[in-house]
Amino acid sequence: MANLDAPNGATPSYHLMGGTVRYNGKYTIASALAENLFLQDFVVLAATLNNTNIEIAAVAEDLLGTFGGANYVDSNGDVRWVKQWVSGTVTEGSVDAEAHVYTDPHIVYTVQVNGTLSGLEAIGELGEIDVSVAGNAATGISGHQMSATTAVTAAQLRILRGAPQPDGIFVSDLTLANPRVEIQISEHAQIAAVV
Repeated sequence: MANLDAPNGATPSYHLMGGTVRYNGKYTIASALAENLFLQDFVVLAATLNNTNIEIAAVAEDLLGTFGGANYVDSNGDVRWVKQWVSGTVTEGSVDAEAHVYTDPHIVYTVQVNGTLSGLEAIGELGEIDVSVAGNAATGISGHQMSATTAVTAAQLRILRGAPQPDGIFVSDLTLANPRVEIQISEHAQIAAVV
């Protein structure tokens, strides 16, 4: 049975240590940030000293976590909560928006792989993120995936095991194209890399 090719970012699934999965509201988005942020996108800290601003992640960067929405006061004075940050959004007084980011390094996420893995041998291997698929502007959901090119050396994500597919069917054959896997961030901005 083939897997559904439908990337939807990194969905927080559970906490590895049994804790509660929750986002951290101590991060921000710069007013008029010229990039889209979709729900469940991988994000990083913006490259500014002592900054709390986030931006979309790229391959090989230390990941902060995943985007869980934002709230801000818009230019009309209305309070807004959004699951998607639309590029160029301007806030009232150009005040930074509050970003909700899942930052706990012990969160386990479910993510789709952008190709075929080597099978059960892939469990425990590491891979980079794939941000080449744009998010869905209608639903606000991410298009981020995990690269099928894995290794045992340093990379952003670690595969823990296979995961249920969107139709609810658990596919344990990781040699099928586009499997969903449970992963942990192995190159995390808040802790030393897990190799």
